[in-house]
Amino acid sequence: MPGPSISVPAYDASIGVVAPAEGGTITVQVVDGSVEIFGDSAGLRDLARMCLALSDVHAPEGAHIHLDARINPLDLGSASLMLARDQYRTG
Repeated sequence: MPGPSISVPAYDASIGVVAPAEGGTITVQVVDGSVEIFGDSAGLRDLARMCLALSDVHAPEGAHIHLDARINPLDLGSASLMLARDQYRTG
């Protein structure tokens, strides 16, 4: 039985990184110096889409997505989170 399938639009320099959201919820917490990420199923798929969009071969080094509390998919109690394509490594 096949598992979930996730896809994102190809990177387009005129638009930037696009990761369509289902509207799930993610909570990011820093506990004793460790980052903990919790989410419902849709929120975890939203996060996976963001990572997949940043991994596109055409996405430039340094491409990033800022996630702030109260802005989908982070809930009100979350720490902010930035996802970025590493500008110092390739592959």
